[in-house]
Amino acid sequence: MKAKKTPQLSTAKQRELGAELRRIRMRAGYLATDMSRMLGWPASTISRLESGLRSYQAGDIAIYLARAKATPQELDDLVALDRHPDDGYQVRSHPTGFPDDLPLITVLDTGSQSITTYDRVDIPRQLQIEPYVREALTRNGHGDGPALDIAVRTRLASQAASLRIPGPFTFYLHETTLLARPEEPSVKHEQVLHLLITSSLPRHHIHLVPDHFALSSLHTGFALYLHDQHLPLVHHQQPTTSLFLENDDDVAFYEGQLERIAREALTRQQTRDWLMRHLAELELELDHRHREPGISRSDRLPRS
Repeated sequence: MKAKKTPQLSTAKQRELGAELRRIRMRAGYLATDMSRMLGWPASTISRLESGLRSYQAGDIAIYLARAKATPQELDDLVALDRHPDDGYQVRSHPTGFPDDLPLITVLDTGSQSITTYDRVDIPRQLQIEPYVREALTRNGHGDGPALDIAVRTRLASQAASLRIPGPFTFYLHETTLLARPEEPSVKHEQVLHLLITSSLPRHHIHLVPDHFALSSLHTGFALYLHDQHLPLVHHQQPTTSLFLENDDDVAFYEGQLERIAREALTRQQTRDWLMRHLAELELELDHRHREPGISRSDRLPRS
């Protein structure tokens, strides 16, 4: 009896490269069979290369990109990525507080089976409503105008795309995140209502972490991505860079932190009860503000 073959697990770097190859091929109007014919490679090789499930020889990426009509900048960037050691550490730069445009983030958001996030200072980007996204990006230095509008649309579109994965999504957010944010009460109200509605969805597990609990070893949020065919990966977001970790020891550390968080966090139902109470408090505050002389309800509505 033959031993069962262990499936090869792909790395984040391989999947990022594969996704970019597919994007560039499709932009050129080529089918995978077209690339197979032009390169003389089996169709299965093209499929596995674009899925991040195949190791490749030196120079294969450059040959593929040349055939797929990549721009010189794309060629330089992806060949450099190809040459970067696949050692379990990947670093990507991005605008302050905005990793959404990173190709690797798109790969993870749309190609994982489950996502678990923890954030002690902000609402996870997957749960942010449009006015909250706009205010959060503005706080991080994104100026008003077309660029901000594009960033907002990008984040909202990535939320919709990530909803196609099987899940579950597990979100841990701090009580202080909802109590001490500077948003307008109307934005807070809309955001808390969105959290309450989302928490009722079967695949969305939202847990509130009490304000007295803090992890001294963590000052920024992180996300754990899991998939049967890919190595587990942790996305650790800094203000202007994102660190992607795949080494066993690193992943084990963050899994341990999540176990500690889960022991302290409220249950799903306790979180829903807390959100309902907080929502009622915000409604009273809004009603009081609307009754103040010279303040109309429309003055307090969030800007679109």
